[in-house]
Amino acid sequence: MMFFLLRNSGWLLIFSMSSGLLAGLSGAGLIAVINMALDSKQSTLPQLGKLFAELCALLFLARIGSAFLLMRLGQNVIFNLRLKLSRQILRTSFPHLQAIGPARILACLTQDIATFAEAFQWLPMLCVNAAIIGGCLLYLGWLSGTLLVIVILAIIVGIGGIQLVESHAQHRLSMARESDDKLYGHFRSLTQGMKELKLHELRRNAFLTDRLEVAAKNYRQHYLQGNGFYILAGNWGNILFYLLIGTALFLLPNIREAVAGLSTLACLDVVKLPAWPDMTPEIVRGYCLTILYMMFPLATLMDGVPVWVRGSIALKKIEALTWDSCEPESAETSGSLSFADPEVLMLNGVTHRYRREGEDRPFTLGPLDLTLQPGEVVFLIGGNGSGKTTLALLLVGLYVPEQGEIRLGGQRISETNRESYRQQFSAVFSDFYLFDSLLGFQGKELDTEARVYLARLQLDHKVSIENGEFSTLDLSQGQRKRLALLVAYLEDRPFYLFDEWAADQDPIFKKIFYTELLPLLKAKGKTVIVISHDDHYFYMADRCLKIEDGALKAIVAESPIYERAEEGLTGDAPIVSN
Repeated sequence: MMFFLLRNSGWLLIFSMSSGLLAGLSGAGLIAVINMALDSKQSTLPQLGKLFAELCALLFLARIGSAFLLMRLGQNVIFNLRLKLSRQILRTSFPHLQAIGPARILACLTQDIATFAEAFQWLPMLCVNAAIIGGCLLYLGWLSGTLLVIVILAIIVGIGGIQLVESHAQHRLSMARESDDKLYGHFRSLTQGMKELKLHELRRNAFLTDRLEVAAKNYRQHYLQGNGFYILAGNWGNILFYLLIGTALFLLPNIREAVAGLSTLACLDVVKLPAWPDMTPEIVRGYCLTILYMMFPLATLMDGVPVWVRGSIALKKIEALTWDSCEPESAETSGSLSFADPEVLMLNGVTHRYRREGEDRPFTLGPLDLTLQPGEVVFLIGGNGSGKTTLALLLVGLYVPEQGEIRLGGQRISETNRESYRQQFSAVFSDFYLFDSLLGFQGKELDTEARVYLARLQLDHKVSIENGEFSTLDLSQGQRKRLALLVAYLEDRPFYLFDEWAADQDPIFKKIFYTELLPLLKAKGKTVIVISHDDHYFYMADRCLKIEDGALKAIVAESPIYERAEEGLTGDAPIVSN
């Protein structure tokens, strides 16, 4: 974490830590002044009092300065980290985001950054208390070099024991963090699968006991064990300081007497024993006062270390989201290549492999050859798992072909112009997300046009729009899809993709979609790809394409699927096949 802070706000960190060190040294100086005042004559007390007041003022100002600087540093770093992480997510390729998973990304954006922020709250105290301990050690060395050696040896023994314990603690906290990822995933299932859980008691009980409860228990176990080790480490450090006080009060004076007796026995100078330092009451009192004063800073350090470690673990989790497949910034590429409107879209030998559920070997979609003309309406059909959605993601540029190429208007789509290519599409996916406003339409007067579409989609009694803001999104799934369709219409892109849009619609709106809205887009010269199972409306397509066994083939007018569509026709509606 320190290296991360130095990279992001080095000078601010140095200034804030310097203030903390100054505060710590001032606190240690106060102990020295107090000890001197206890032994001083009445005549020297005014000078010591003045020094005491100056050190108090310096301690007050240094602590405030350190706290404010570190607070500003922390908020700046967290602000930049949140934006950086959000930008990285938006720049990362869609397949890589799918591999990471929404639960892990959400945990990083919420809990990990919050844990990282919490660690900053301890940073001022860590700096101040570390400086206090350092200043106290200097004062102990001034009182007696032997006492300083004893204290340093005790600290070395204490740190060795603490490090041993903390290694187990850090491992447990890391395991707790891994359990937290699983817990977030189960919480997501709990909120998104509420209807399914309500309708199936056995599933609900199994989910609660076999998934959610197990993950929560694992997190609780690892968290308690990790922090329990830190509690043990902190109290181990405290008891060492009490032992040091007891050594100064009860053991060291007796050692001096024993050394003196041994020196008398060694009168023949056969054995030369070292002289033991004189343990005067002033030295013992200063030693005990200093040790007592060091106990609170040490306890604070011990309490802050697990928070600091959790912050480091959170930072590692954030940095572990490897963004190896980041795409170029849109600002660098969106205007680098432009496409005329309208243009012909061609797929030449495009293949993509992915693993279907329940299969060990990856499934290969393609090679696919497809040409889409401006003003053409194409229906795409196929069974579940056939690759319809994968083909749709390839068409809109969210997936990159493993082999073959995509061309728009004769230009080959590559990393340099893929962002510009994606801007040619408006899409409503089956798992769409609806924002609460018309984002990205700044500078356009769209409220009036949007109200026209709201009325056409029979949403004007549910939703109103002012300054691009929807009054509510508390709608049924079908109504939300109609609102998403409205947004897509307003985007006015050359290509439109609808993935099972009519699946949640009433028959009335299905008819409006297929017989009114699609022809309207076609009349505007838009290329429309519709993933659909509504065979009664296949006659509205210029072409019907079916994906089967990874291959793409056209359905001719004589196919039985068109015969079923003809049964639902009224009048002489044409069937067009290419």
